Amino acid sequence: MAVATVAALLAALGGALWLAARRFVGPSVQRLHRGGDSGLMHGKTVLITGANSGLGRATAAELLRLGARVIMGCRDRTRAEEEAGQLRREICQAGGPELGPDSGGAGELVVKELDLASLRSVRSFCQEEEPRLDVLINNAGIFQCPYMKTEDGFEMQFGVNHLGHFLLTNLLLGLLKSSAPSRIVVVSSKLYKYGDINFEDLNSEQNYNKSFCYSRSKLANILFTRELARRLEGTNVTVNALHPGVVRTNLGRHIHIPLLVKPLFNLVSWAFFKTPLEGAQTSIYLASSPEVEGVSGKYFGDCKEEELLPKAMDESVAGKLWDVSEVMVGILK
Repeated sequence: MAVATVAALLAALGGALWLAARRFVGPSVQRLHRGGDSGLMHGKTVLITGANSGLGRATAAELLRLGARVIMGCRDRTRAEEEAGQLRREICQAGGPELGPDSGGAGELVVKELDLASLRSVRSFCQEEEPRLDVLINNAGIFQCPYMKTEDGFEMQFGVNHLGHFLLTNLLLGLLKSSAPSRIVVVSSKLYKYGDINFEDLNSEQNYNKSFCYSRSKLANILFTRELARRLEGTNVTVNALHPGVVRTNLGRHIHIPLLVKPLFNLVSWAFFKTPLEGAQTSIYLASSPEVEGVSGKYFGDCKEEELLPKAMDESVAGKLWDVSEVMVGILK
C-alpha cells in the first residue's frame, strides 16, 4: 500500500512538473480570437447562465473582450454583481476600455437574477424585455448533489441542468428567431455516456444515484439539442452541444474528498485539469466563430465536432423527452 501511494505521488508530481514547464514555456491557451477580431461580437447580445463562476465567468470575460453585450443570468444576484465588478476591473487593468454601452472595443455587462431551480424565476426572467438576443449559452449546472428537489418538485440535477434550461430556451425562442442569425450553445458533458432516460422515473423517486442522475441530465441536454435543431430548421437559429473537458471549477463542491487526500487531489487537478479559460474555449468558439455559422445539431469538444453514442442520437427518445418536458415545465397542460 505504501509503495503504491508513493508511486501515485511521484506520478502526480511528475505530471505537475511537466505541465508547469508547458505552462511557463509558452501560453497554455490558444485564444480563438486575437487582434483584429476584438470587435467580432460588437453589437451582439449574449445571455450566459451561471456566468458568475467557473466556465461561465471565463466565457463571459472572453466574449466581453470580443465586444459582446453580456447578460449574466445568475441565481445569487449579490454574488453576481461582485463578480461583474471584478470582471470590469480585470478588463480595464488589461488595457481595455471601461465597459458600457458606448465603450467601443469591449461590450456591456448586465446582471440579471435567474434561478433555474425555479420555473417561476425562469418565467419572470423571460418577461423582462430585451430588444434582441444573438446567443444563448446554457451553461449553469449542478453536479452530483445529494438528493434534493427544485422549487417545483423536480430532482435537482434533472430540474436545473435540463428542465430549467428547457423552459428558458423555449421562452426565448421568439426573441432568438427575431434576432436571427442567432445561436444556442448547450454545455453538456462526456459523462452523458453513463446515463439513460428512464421515463418511468425521471424524478428519481424510485432510485437515486447522484452520478447516474448527473449523466442522465447531460444526456438529456444532448437529446434536447438534437430535437431543437430539427425543430429550428429553416429559422436561421442554430443549436449545438459541447463538452468542456475536465475543468477546475466549483462544480464539484458536493464531492467529498478526505482531508488526507486533498493535497494529492489538488496537485493532480492542477496538473491535469483544464483551467476555466481553457474549458470555456469551445463555448466561445460555438458562440462566436464564423466557422460554425449555419452548423446545427452537432456535438463538439476542443472546438471540433465529435461523434455521439447511438443513445444520444435516438430521435424517438429525443422526441418523447421533449413532449414530456413540455408537460413537466407547464408549456403544455
